[in-house]
Amino acid sequence: MAYTLLNHIQGKNGSRWAQFVREIGSENMLMVAVDAAKYTHKAIICTFYGDVLVKPFEFDASLTGLEVLKEQISSQRNRLGMKEVVVGIETTGHYYQDLVRRCHSEGYYLRILNAATTAQERQALLNWSKTDNLDLMAIVQSMINGRGTSNELSTGNIHTLQKLTRARRVLVEERTSTENMIRVYLDHIFREFQGKSMWINGKREHVAPFSKLFAKAPRYFMRHYLHPSDILSLGEEGLRELSIRENLKLRDKTIKILLDFAQNSISQPKEFVEADQFLLIQKLDQLDLLDDQIQLLEKKIEDLFVQTEGAVILSVPGIGVVTGAELYAEMGDISDFDHAGQLIKMAGTNPIVKQSGGKKPSYFGVSKQGRRTFRNITYQVGRSLAVNNPEMKQKYLALKERGKHPRQAYIALGNRMIRLAFSMIRNQTLYRTEHKYYVLFDELSKKLRMPNVKRFYGDFVTSTDRQLA
Repeated sequence: MAYTLLNHIQGKNGSRWAQFVREIGSENMLMVAVDAAKYTHKAIICTFYGDVLVKPFEFDASLTGLEVLKEQISSQRNRLGMKEVVVGIETTGHYYQDLVRRCHSEGYYLRILNAATTAQERQALLNWSKTDNLDLMAIVQSMINGRGTSNELSTGNIHTLQKLTRARRVLVEERTSTENMIRVYLDHIFREFQGKSMWINGKREHVAPFSKLFAKAPRYFMRHYLHPSDILSLGEEGLRELSIRENLKLRDKTIKILLDFAQNSISQPKEFVEADQFLLIQKLDQLDLLDDQIQLLEKKIEDLFVQTEGAVILSVPGIGVVTGAELYAEMGDISDFDHAGQLIKMAGTNPIVKQSGGKKPSYFGVSKQGRRTFRNITYQVGRSLAVNNPEMKQKYLALKERGKHPRQAYIALGNRMIRLAFSMIRNQTLYRTEHKYYVLFDELSKKLRMPNVKRFYGDFVTSTDRQLA
């Protein structure tokens, strides 16, 4: 009897599992469920039908522990004459990764299970407890039902790029937290330094001495002349001399606002805020360090990204180096996907659809059942495109006219970019547009350092020209 590999109710993944079970035979499969943890893993060994062969046992997360697991598997496999060992491992943080690599090197057939999948299996047991043994039962049941994937862990440039972009995002979040703390100390020392509300032409507006609070000039003042008394002691001439000496490029308007705000500040006397000033300088040191680390990471990300096949998406206006690298890294190796919709589902930005009884389907919010990191960059990509890509901006405005919330429109544009990126990467084609101001060299020059612009042209433009010819 012939079977169609891509005609399974669970799609491509279900088809592969069903084909595997048919070829091996369910009676010839040894099922091993592993609950991974930091120091001590736990496992159970069963038949395909759920008969327990080895009760739950613990083994340490090292080579000695793996030997214990291998001995138990080998013993049952030889005793029962099983052809294949299927190991199911739940994705718990990063603790499962080394175990996956080791089991793969041993030749075991792997099923990697999302924690949300096993959580649903536990609920199906109508048991609201959560123990290691219940987790193992849920993993076994998920394996039997064909849940999970057999994909190997990502390797090579994509894996490295994913590590770098995720590390950068952590640093950016830390930098934002540091900036927020700096704002708190500024409130204590000189509240008006961040600006204040004023009546101008009958309207209340926010007026600030500096357009960017963390630029060179305001950072210098934060370290050396933050308190209102310091600014007043300098006076207009002192501020001008300081600006020339330190190359702060203070405008007359900025000097006037600083003096006015300092004169009318409600701040405490300087001796009462010495502790805040000390802590502020520590945070400024931390901010400088984070800026340097992020800058180094971004250079490394750029140098690596232009060497990958995903670099073609840099030809899209609104997709910067870091944004494009993060999107490509979260997409991963696309060779295992048939269409972009599978990637959108992996991101969890696919809409929830409810339909029954022949009625018209209703669309709700996104499923949020995929990778959080992938979902986050999809949103950020959509937001960037809505501002910086003329064609996507028109689509964004059209979505808003239809009553979509800006966040919904950003997700829609992000999903659109996933489809576009999938096609561009798979076919190795560049972005095509009839927009009169679009020039590929200019677009890349805004994003990349010149050596990388030349590398991009050498790797992609020449090959693309051959295709078009």
